[in-house]
Amino acid sequence: MRKLISAMALVAAPSVVTAQDIEAEPRLEVVQTSVIGLSEKDADQTSIRIFPEARISLPGQWNANIGLRVEAIDDDARLGTRDTFAPMSRPVTLGSNARLEIDEAVITWREGGSRLTFGKQVFAWGVLDGLQVTDRLDPSRRQESIFIEQRPDRISRWGARAEADGLGLRWDAALIIDGTADQLAQFGDPFAVTAPRFRGGLPMNAPLPSLTIDASKQPTFGLRITRPSGASDLTLLGFHGPETEPLIALDSTGARLIYPDRSLLGLNWQMSSGAQVWRAELAWVPDQPVNFQDGLLRIERRDRVLGGVGLDWTLRGGIFLNAQIGVDHIRGRDLVRPNTDVISTLRLQKAWINDTLRGSAELITSLGDGDGTFRPSLTWQMSDALRVEAGLDYIWGSNRGLIGQFDANDRVWLRLRFSA
Repeated sequence: MRKLISAMALVAAPSVVTAQDIEAEPRLEVVQTSVIGLSEKDADQTSIRIFPEARISLPGQWNANIGLRVEAIDDDARLGTRDTFAPMSRPVTLGSNARLEIDEAVITWREGGSRLTFGKQVFAWGVLDGLQVTDRLDPSRRQESIFIEQRPDRISRWGARAEADGLGLRWDAALIIDGTADQLAQFGDPFAVTAPRFRGGLPMNAPLPSLTIDASKQPTFGLRITRPSGASDLTLLGFHGPETEPLIALDSTGARLIYPDRSLLGLNWQMSSGAQVWRAELAWVPDQPVNFQDGLLRIERRDRVLGGVGLDWTLRGGIFLNAQIGVDHIRGRDLVRPNTDVISTLRLQKAWINDTLRGSAELITSLGDGDGTFRPSLTWQMSDALRVEAGLDYIWGSNRGLIGQFDANDRVWLRLRFSA
């Protein structure tokens, strides 16, 4: 802890750095994705994403990472919202169909188990795989809902983080000064939400009023304390700041997407046992803002409890299994959403030919709504630099459901990935 405090004092200390003192390691990743809709022609799309990155070694215990994100797509609406980003993080438009975004820009000091990180970064504070129980510190890219390559696809934000070991515990503190919220699909996009639960309770056939986005300017701060114990870890965490998921509010100025403050207290646990890894998360949000189903876009605060359990298991024959179930409960009547959502995920994965060919199949279901999606895929690592992936997103359920609202968006996709 003394080393960490001393490092904070070094941040403001001037230093002379010459070109000979710096070592840079540039990297580049290019991802091209083609999608063919099986139900709706509008689901067809082609996109390319470029991720240039540089890792820079500086004198002493300092290093820096800089990463950019360039996206181009054949329909600019499918790039997602820009107004949900704070001005300091908002992507820059490059013509009508492309954007440039700072994906990462950090400078880090390390010594022993202590670390200070300043800049644009992500804060992954959960142990489950894609089920967000305590992992709600970062906003996510949701312009394709859950039908994405990596879930959640976190959006980095500007802030500071301090990590250190002390008193037999691992301490992790975060301060975020960036009010960026979840990136959403734009109106008319195939993955724009239509279920009443995402429209403030307004019926699906009711016209949605013109919305303005009222992004929060309040900071977020949090603390995570982990107690390692052999093969298991137990973590207590808490944070307070603006909600990253929007609510719809109605006042004299019209309808607005707003992001009220809320607090979260949580527990994480994970344990390794041979070929199995068990994980669990529990969270309590005592002041969750939520819309009510009265047609007036009314918002009140209610207790919210979330929990989830997951298992990673390496089976015989090299088959990897990941199974999870999560519960999300909000107290109260006449909410725009069910009081309780129950989500389950099941993924099987198998590799062949020295890991150059890998098959995967994922099943995601919303047990309360009776909807879900089946997502098989196949990956071929052609060389160290080139990878080819192909898959299917098959969706079913009611158009009022969490997943079923995208029932018309069944699709096949092909992805080429080049890394250098």
